[in-house]
Amino acid sequence: MPEMTTVRVNTRIPVAVPEVFPLVSRAEHAVAVIEGLEELSPIGEQDAGVGARFDAVLRLGPKTVSAQIEIAELVENRRVTWSSTGGDNRSITFELREVEQITAVRLTIAYERPDGLGAILLAPVVEETVRSKAHHTLARLRELSGS
Repeated sequence: MPEMTTVRVNTRIPVAVPEVFPLVSRAEHAVAVIEGLEELSPIGEQDAGVGARFDAVLRLGPKTVSAQIEIAELVENRRVTWSSTGGDNRSITFELREVEQITAVRLTIAYERPDGLGAILLAPVVEETVRSKAHHTLARLRELSGS
């Protein structure tokens, strides 16, 4: 089984959690917020909440890939996890905490590191690319939050 790699980044946004949470938990905002997510289309009638599934188009470095993702976890105004549902194992989790009208955001991206010597050698480059995308995602979130 491939090993999981986790990248975590944090930011603070000077608005209340209820203003930020819809931007990370609703599909209609996800493409604008999540770096590399180019398209998101609901599969079936459910388009929100735990179990909502989507066809996604993602830009991963020079490649564009299709995937199915779902909202795997949702705790209103606290936490949302978007996870892949296919053969790969990827997830992106936004955790929000409010302190005096400031929203502290922790973004965690977890992904399977491919097997093989080449993958081991490229692992630091891939991790840095994922970290950069995470920082861009938080910058977009701050911008869309009006800060």
